[in-house]
Amino acid sequence: MRLTPSTVLTAWLAAIALLSFAGRDTASAQEQVPPPIVLGSPVDCAIPEVCWVQNYYDHDPGPGAEDYTCGRRAYDRHRGIDIRVANLEVMRQGIPVIASADGVVAGTRDGMPDTGIVDADPASVRDKECGNGVAIRHKDGWITQYCHLLEGSIAVAKGQEVRKGDRLALIGLSGLTEFPHVHLEVRNGSRSIDPFVGYEATGKCGTAGKPLFENAFLEKTPYVETGLLNAGFTDRPPKSKEVLQGEHVNETLPVDAPALIYWVELFGTQPGDRDRFTIRAPDGRVIVQQTRPAQEGHSARHLAYSGLRRPQNGWPGGEYQGTFELLRDEVGETKVAFQIERSIVIGTPQTATLAAATSPTATTAPPPAQPSRTEAGPQAAAPAQSAPPASPAPAPSDPRTDESATAEQETQVASAEDDSGFSAAHIAERAAELLPTEIPTLFKSTGGQKGPPPWQVAAGLLLVILGVASIAYITRR
Repeated sequence: MRLTPSTVLTAWLAAIALLSFAGRDTASAQEQVPPPIVLGSPVDCAIPEVCWVQNYYDHDPGPGAEDYTCGRRAYDRHRGIDIRVANLEVMRQGIPVIASADGVVAGTRDGMPDTGIVDADPASVRDKECGNGVAIRHKDGWITQYCHLLEGSIAVAKGQEVRKGDRLALIGLSGLTEFPHVHLEVRNGSRSIDPFVGYEATGKCGTAGKPLFENAFLEKTPYVETGLLNAGFTDRPPKSKEVLQGEHVNETLPVDAPALIYWVELFGTQPGDRDRFTIRAPDGRVIVQQTRPAQEGHSARHLAYSGLRRPQNGWPGGEYQGTFELLRDEVGETKVAFQIERSIVIGTPQTATLAAATSPTATTAPPPAQPSRTEAGPQAAAPAQSAPPASPAPAPSDPRTDESATAEQETQVASAEDDSGFSAAHIAERAAELLPTEIPTLFKSTGGQKGPPPWQVAAGLLLVILGVASIAYITRR
């Protein structure tokens, strides 16, 4: 074909028209934002005293994980939020999962045992990672899905209309999970949405958006970097599986208890954090004060403890006080990032009352530490900011630790174990199909499209060709 001015001009106009038309289509698609859905709490429990948000939606497009604040409270490819309870003892009390909005039940699944994968191969729940679940269709293309529900607790059926706040089931431990919780996933069509930032957020962490949750829920679930899972006193070194079962939380211990151990289980600890334990006898004397070495990495779950073996003549009766502080270096200062206090009676409550009344030093015991945000160094006195209510991640044991107590002094015992990240089970945890033969794509999370759409590539190539042809034509003239 002979290259003439009219041919070049016609081709240029065609390319511009293509770009303009495609641009209008793109703008039109961008304008078709669905009306927002307003979500209430998916659980009927006291937040954060009994239930709390454990894990958030992952906004990192790569193999890492970042929550919507660019923090580390997420794991790779997690497309929902996890609301948990402390342990299986609380789960057995029956924690209701409720509909976050009006809708129609799209599907359910029941019959999976509440064993999780704590002692099982993740392959045993392949294609059923959601465990027992409920999916609800809402108007304007919105879908909510609730996973890991308690076996036999599902109270709705497919096709049933539900209202916001209606009971769906109970929090359980079914499917691909290692701790009791409900996984809530929100979609519009095939697009997965972080309910804490809404539909119009860009997807990258730290971007502004309009949350889908109503204010009442948002006010109860402020974001915190580090928080409490469990804590208590016990007479033997605690193991993570025992803590998950709700063990090692005692109100009293006998005077012949083999040891007095104060333990804590936290989420969201960071590299460089140090544990400091202090235990005071009924007369106010400090009988344990130990600061553990700095942690090496981020921990999804951090279990640590410190204490004493039983003295030769047994334990003096009375109330013992334990203080735990998480020390964190920030901008040249050591701050108390988290603090929690617990107490235990050795003997009987009557023994504690009598000891307090007759102890000559009880009235001169040092007062409790007052809240503070900074201190001179890791060995300074124990001021701390107050901890949130006993609440806010589970994990298999870190192979670097053996959970057994080690004698660091003649009578002192101390140990710590970290889960430096989430296990492969967590990475794989995603909403699975509930009814694969009837709604095959409803519960599949599809990744976002990478790169420019095909029309842009074609139009760009056409413009490049026309540009080269124009230069060649002008040069020949």
